[in-house]
Amino acid sequence: MFPRGDQFSTDSLSLYLYLDDSKKLRLESEKVAVMTLSILDQKNGKHWTGNAGLWVCTCAWGWSDFLGLKELKDPSGGYLVGSNCVIKADITIVGSSTDG
Repeated sequence: MFPRGDQFSTDSLSLYLYLDDSKKLRLESEKVAVMTLSILDQKNGKHWTGNAGLWVCTCAWGWSDFLGLKELKDPSGGYLVGSNCVIKADITIVGSSTDG
């Protein structure tokens, strides 16, 4: 997570999911997954979600402009309460890159 954006976006929350040790993942064992990252609305129950669709797990995936900083910091949005936000990641392995 880059709270003030990354090198590609300076006015948005940048959010990525990284494999812990991608060097241990051999090419023939790459997994195909469906990934969803969400920032939870802690006040109103409305969450902001990004869906990656099918993703071959090699290193990282995410968004440089996941959520605009203006919306993130808006107190009525509930995404940032005090200095805390809650991020949720859902990953479903649907196969392997070597599956026919």
